[in-house]
Amino acid sequence: MLNIVIVAFFSNCATSGFGSVGFLFTSHKVGVYGTELEGSKKGKACAESYLGAVAIGDGSVQEAAKKQNITKIKSINLESFSVLGLYASLCTLVTGD
Repeated sequence: MLNIVIVAFFSNCATSGFGSVGFLFTSHKVGVYGTELEGSKKGKACAESYLGAVAIGDGSVQEAAKKQNITKIKSINLESFSVLGLYASLCTLVTGD
């Protein structure tokens, strides 16, 4: 019975759900889109997960652009971070003018 509880607990750990994932620690940035050099404005929007049980946030491109009033997007990157399956975030980084 204890084995079932342990497997159930660890199978629902918090991960960013994107890219390579390390069990102990993950931190990476991946380019998704780019038309030219980065713009003068930088917006960031994140979605977060706690223990794999609760996930909140708006990590969309639209939210990242809206935060800095970006109307012409020049690049989009994703940034992933997680620690021990306890906390994870996936952020969208947008640059433009």
